[in-house]
Amino acid sequence: MKKFFIGFAIAWNMLTNIPLFRIYTFKEGYNAYACVNYGVVGFVLGLIVYLLCKIACIEPYILVKVLIFSFYTFSYGALHLDGLFDSLDAIFLKAPKEKLLSILKDPHLGSFSVIFGTLFIITKLSAFIYLKHMSLFIVAASASRFSVIFPMRFFPYISSGMAQNAKNELKNHHLIIASIIMVVFLSPIYRFSILILIFSVCCSLFIGNLLTKKFGGLNGDFYGLLIETNELLLILVFVFLGKYLS
Repeated sequence: MKKFFIGFAIAWNMLTNIPLFRIYTFKEGYNAYACVNYGVVGFVLGLIVYLLCKIACIEPYILVKVLIFSFYTFSYGALHLDGLFDSLDAIFLKAPKEKLLSILKDPHLGSFSVIFGTLFIITKLSAFIYLKHMSLFIVAASASRFSVIFPMRFFPYISSGMAQNAKNELKNHHLIIASIIMVVFLSPIYRFSILILIFSVCCSLFIGNLLTKKFGGLNGDFYGLLIETNELLLILVFVFLGKYLS
């Protein structure tokens, strides 16, 4: 249990901008349990957003949801969005692998990042506003972060970032533990949670496989891209198919 709670503290400080714990870096022997708690961190963030939407159910409601969305983005420090923006230039460019890898290391944003990143944020904000059953946002926030540990486990890591330590410690039994936790947490909220979790994992593995074929593996920025893309896909599924999946 000690490893689980320390892992949660590490995951919380790595994935959010809310200072609650004093553990700020990866800790040897606990990194895999930090990965196990990625979905739990998403659950807590999603629950906070859900409660804010319930408490602040006032007019003008659209403006309120925009403000809540802004708070949510701030709560995780736009960390995953940063990974998304950093990745887009390399993803859309047709060039040799060496050139693509050098672009990934370039901190400056290019035209692809600005254009497609902005469209991504607009789409995500619009979907968030149109999402009627905000309890489903808890599922989206949890599943998107949970699912990223699967490509982290199965695909090569091509950088020298801190996530390398987590990947090295992450084993199949950690994936099983994380899956059980997510089923237990999300099933009371949504009866089709298991199907959503499977869909989310499949999406992450599919996109992760495409990225691995092009770049030879994944890095921290790609993990952020996977989380953001997955979260948007799930919100869109709930917006367009929510009445059929309720």
